Amino acid sequence: MRNRRLAPMRIALVSLHTSPGAVPGSGDAGGMNVVVAGAARALARAGHEVTVFTRASSDAPAGTVSLGNGALLTALRAGPDRVRKEELPGLVPVFSAALAAQGAFDAVHAHYWLSGLAALKLAAHSGVHPAITLHTVAAQKNLRLAPGDSPEPPLRLAGERALAGTGQVIACSASELRAITAGYGAPRRPALIVHPGVDSELFRPASVSRETDAPLRITVLGRVQPLKGQKLALRAAATLAARDPELWRRCELVIAGEPTPGAEGYARELREFAARTGIADRVRFLPAQDRAAAAELLAASDVVLVPSHSESFGLVALEAAAAGTPALVAAHTGLLEAAQPGAPELRVSGRDPGAWALALATLLRDSALRARLGRAARTHAVGRNWDAHAAQLTAAYAALARQPD
Repeated sequence: MRNRRLAPMRIALVSLHTSPGAVPGSGDAGGMNVVVAGAARALARAGHEVTVFTRASSDAPAGTVSLGNGALLTALRAGPDRVRKEELPGLVPVFSAALAAQGAFDAVHAHYWLSGLAALKLAAHSGVHPAITLHTVAAQKNLRLAPGDSPEPPLRLAGERALAGTGQVIACSASELRAITAGYGAPRRPALIVHPGVDSELFRPASVSRETDAPLRITVLGRVQPLKGQKLALRAAATLAARDPELWRRCELVIAGEPTPGAEGYARELREFAARTGIADRVRFLPAQDRAAAAELLAASDVVLVPSHSESFGLVALEAAAAGTPALVAAHTGLLEAAQPGAPELRVSGRDPGAWALALATLLRDSALRARLGRAARTHAVGRNWDAHAAQLTAAYAALARQPD
């Protein structure tokens, strides 16, 4: 094993199937991309040498570019530029070989199961135990499968089970860790929980008050797919429109994000549902938002909805909080840890559109309540920044370098 120092370290973050440089809400890019990029920049800001490795594609050409703050993003050639997601497991060996050729690192942290399998050789070559964050636990997703969604295949379940028994699990939430333990048994090593952070300078309350005649904006931000539950948001809006037409005429529902590959039919269903229920004139569909645009959108919203079927964490809820906007979330999985504490009116149990419409109406009718919840949300979020996230990771990486087999 190399002679190691606690700091600075040479750190490899691995994100095989999607590039942290991609715009969240497009393709397969989502919260994981934000987490990897945020961690990389904060680790580099702390003085570490950080490289994020991803697979070269038409969206991420082979080579190395800056990810910001001194962190680098290197895209390695492994197979054709364009492949379907279900073909990626077959490219793990060639990506793993290319990764192992990058030299030795003081820490190797893989994100998502494909990255975990690919990073094993690099970790062995470096003489460190690999860290693995699954982000979405296949066993949990299958238990909470959204209507119209496809179950995760046995290959992925087996891969995640093997990684939980091999690497150092770093979960995004206690909920994610419980899902791993329930689905695959207790991890071989005591797992760690490191909540994602938020850029509270970028995601902050709007500096200019909105016009008094501006519509009450309800926003759903993220990839368009059954898992994220945009259909429930539309059903709640349709219920609200039927129950209180006057209030609904003062609202607009914004659904920002693009369909993941294979979810194009679901995206069409959303538009058809809006038209069929007569609410389409108050619904706007926006493309994926880059970080600055997402921050502006959340700050300009009155309520953010997060109606996902499951979330390892639920980063949008934390980003909305940083923007000073109440986030109405599904009361389950990692969303309970991402959402601000002490605000039961911001959690909805179950998937009854009527319950969501009622919770939404309560917030929309009471500007003072929204303002109070927004201030509390901002206070909750500012202490959960990426530098604190990186400090926890640094301690974990140093311990991994010292642990015996």
